Amino acid sequence: MTIGIPRALYHYIYYPMWEKFFNELNIKIALSPKTNKRILDLGINYSIDEICISIKLFHGHVKYLIDQGVDYIFIPRVLYEEKYKSNCPKLLGLPDLIKDSLDIQDSKILSPKIYLNYGSKKSREEMKKIGEIFVNNEKKIDKAIKKAISFQKLYESYLYKDYGDTLELYEKLSNLNTLKKKEEDCDLKIGVVGFPYDIYESYLNGSLLEKLKKMGAKYIVSNTLYYDKINSSYDFLSKDLFWHQSNVCLKSGLYFLKNKKIDGVITLSCFGCGLSSIYTKLLDIFNEERTKKPLMHIVIDEHTGEAGIITRLEAFIDLLRIKKGAGYV
Repeated sequence: MTIGIPRALYHYIYYPMWEKFFNELNIKIALSPKTNKRILDLGINYSIDEICISIKLFHGHVKYLIDQGVDYIFIPRVLYEEKYKSNCPKLLGLPDLIKDSLDIQDSKILSPKIYLNYGSKKSREEMKKIGEIFVNNEKKIDKAIKKAISFQKLYESYLYKDYGDTLELYEKLSNLNTLKKKEEDCDLKIGVVGFPYDIYESYLNGSLLEKLKKMGAKYIVSNTLYYDKINSSYDFLSKDLFWHQSNVCLKSGLYFLKNKKIDGVITLSCFGCGLSSIYTKLLDIFNEERTKKPLMHIVIDEHTGEAGIITRLEAFIDLLRIKKGAGYV
């Protein structure tokens, strides 16, 4: 029995928990490969035009797994990650989009409803239903859920304490305790803001993080900031946005703009994403009124070329170094 997990969207947020849960139940996982041209083409061919490239890409990963003959596809319906905050409507309806676009039987899609946060009672009940499909042992399932939640918290503790970004930590999930804190001697510090599934999708964004590193800049990604500590921007906002991930991006961006140790800020988003268009505009307003820090927005879609991203990054880095009196790259 094999469960396919698409390497896209919430994979870049909750995969440690999913992997631990299924491993504890001795269920085989098939993780789709890193995005490549074949998967991108599958996603474009099997999805509707109106959705963003991140969700199109998810279709491609699901189609790839189906073609590999997995028994089930794991597509959690993440309803709430924060109290009183919802998520993107297309993400809320993701299992339905996949069923309709790829003509998959309901029984092949595992779509537990995730409420509020990964430790909520309702989320536990939903994961228990998934476990009962494969294991007839309530204690074993409960134990797997507890271990999965604990492991997610352990992973996040390393993420928030500068042991690496998501991709770096995912490579060491089996031995997180061997990690050492990152020590980088760089003349520039850049805040990178965006949804994790956009920032860490190297195939689409031209390996943005790797290029920043090669240019000698230290980057800090928005999802590596402890949200509870930056969740206070009411001197600028009269109220929060309605969507959790947008709040994370907005408040991370505000933190970067206000932090004097950060030399510049880059946002990365998908063309056609309404949630991103709101938080990026608010960052523009805040920056123009208060901080006037170098701020660059990069928008990607299936037509984005790597050369264009490189050119913009080089110009941005040159600008920051000139501003600091250090000259060109």
